[in-house]
Amino acid sequence: MLDTEVLSRTPSRALDVVTPVGAVRFAVRVDGWDVPARPEFTWGLDSGGRLCRWRHRSVRLDVLSGETGSGLPGVTRETAVFRVLAREPLSEFVVQVELADPPADAVGSESAFTVETADAAVSVGGPGAEALRRCSRAGHHVPPYWSGLADESVELDGARLTWQLPGVERGDYAELWVAVAWSAAGGDPGRAVDLDPARVLRELTH
Repeated sequence: MLDTEVLSRTPSRALDVVTPVGAVRFAVRVDGWDVPARPEFTWGLDSGGRLCRWRHRSVRLDVLSGETGSGLPGVTRETAVFRVLAREPLSEFVVQVELADPPADAVGSESAFTVETADAAVSVGGPGAEALRRCSRAGHHVPPYWSGLADESVELDGARLTWQLPGVERGDYAELWVAVAWSAAGGDPGRAVDLDPARVLRELTH
C-alpha cells in the first residue's frame, strides 16, 4: 500500500473517530481472528492521515485513515480504508462500525445511517452490496469472485453497520472503506459518506 521505510512511526491508538455526537468505533474480524483495537504499527502520512498495520499468521491488515475533503460546506469527514492481504486462504472479512450511545432515532438505508441532536448531525456509511459487486466486476478494490456478493452481506441495525464479507484467496487482497461525516444540526453530512474510494486513497497517500 505504501513504502513504510520512508514514513515516520507514530504512537498507536484505536481507530475510533470522535464526533460531536459521540465516538464511532470499529471492530474487525478476519478468518476468525478478532483484530485488536490498537494496531501493531502506526505511521504518519504527509496528508495528516495515518497508516495502521496488524499482522497475523494468515493475513496482514492495513488501514489508511484521516480527514478527507467532503466537498460540502460545513461538513467534516474522516475516512478509513481497510485492506486485507491474504497470506493464507481467508474464510471471512468482517467490519463493524457503531456509534456509541447514539440518540434514540437513527435514520438509515442499506449501508449508511444518520443521527441528529439539537447541535449536530452525524452520518456513517460505506459501500452497499451492489457497489461492491460493481467493483468486483471491474477488477477494483475487491476480488473478482465477489461478483455474486449477497445483499445480506451488508447489515444495518440502528446506529450499527456490519459488512460480513466472503473469503479471500491466498495472495489476493480486498478493500472496504467507511466514512464518518458530521455538520451542525440541519446539515446534510449523509451526502459525504457516498465517496469514490480511489480518490480518497489518492488524497490520503499524497
